[in-house]
Amino acid sequence: MPAIGIAGLGPAGAYLGALLQDKAEIYEAQKEDRFTSVCAWGTGYYSMKDLTKAVGINFDDYVLHRGKKILVGWKKKIIEFDAYGLSTFDKPRLLKDLAKNTKVHFGTRVDRGYLESRYRLAVDATGPNRVLVGKPELDFLVPTIEYRVKFENPPFDDFYIEPFSGYSGYLWYFPLSEKEFFVGAGDVRLNHEEKVIEFIKKYGGETIEGSRMGKAIRLLPPEYMNPLYFMNAVAVGEAAGTVYPLLGEGILPSMISAKILYENDLDVRKYMVKLKNYFLPYRKAYDYLSRKMKGQGNALSDMISVFSIVMDAIKFKDVLGVDLKLSYAFKILSIL
Repeated sequence: MPAIGIAGLGPAGAYLGALLQDKAEIYEAQKEDRFTSVCAWGTGYYSMKDLTKAVGINFDDYVLHRGKKILVGWKKKIIEFDAYGLSTFDKPRLLKDLAKNTKVHFGTRVDRGYLESRYRLAVDATGPNRVLVGKPELDFLVPTIEYRVKFENPPFDDFYIEPFSGYSGYLWYFPLSEKEFFVGAGDVRLNHEEKVIEFIKKYGGETIEGSRMGKAIRLLPPEYMNPLYFMNAVAVGEAAGTVYPLLGEGILPSMISAKILYENDLDVRKYMVKLKNYFLPYRKAYDYLSRKMKGQGNALSDMISVFSIVMDAIKFKDVLGVDLKLSYAFKILSIL
């Protein structure tokens, strides 16, 4: 019997399964014929290509759109940023293919204690639910909603983001094809669905029947996620806080967290130290966002924080899919 039991076939669970293959089993609550993934399916091309190549998969076979620009709508203006491989891809198909050499128990919802009693190590890859390790001592969840939408005359031909005032969230518009897009939003003030419907109506979009999906996204970084380990269960991916707080990107970071666990020979203590160290820039971004949502800070402290965040983002450009330059800090300050 495999030594590792994984709960959740998201990016972290699927990629860990691809690395461990027959040494692990995955338990996924969704049925195989209805398996999908709730998010905009956007990620950084270059890092994703490297990660999938390491497990024998060609990411190019799954790419739907390669972006050149990221357009940010703010105060009736459009601010452009260069994309660095930001792409949409067929996420459900990729996740299934990552797990093709690992036994997956579809339609099986596990409770705390089920995997822990059957495997040497249980891995919690259940995202915001944290089924195995339990609720964190501190948390920050943002509700989101998303529709798949057709536009006869698309308002934008590339990635578009529209931040909300007060740092409460943002709307996203991600291309899937020439006339089909994901339009979604997250908002702590709970106006996200209203904003999405308003955007779709404004530009004459037609929602695809049955495409409405919603979930909560965790923006708390690993540094603040306690516990990361409970009994013999360890958290990876969004369950461990791997979503970038300012952009909401969690696909690649979740896979990277699984890689960190694997490369440390499943040694949980080493993994937690390496995880927190790797994602230290996420803590900086979260601290800044948290201060601004509370109305704290001033022009000088904001400038110092933003320059530090941009420097970190430059190092993370393969993961975030944004080609930031130091000069962009002034653009970002104009938005934030």
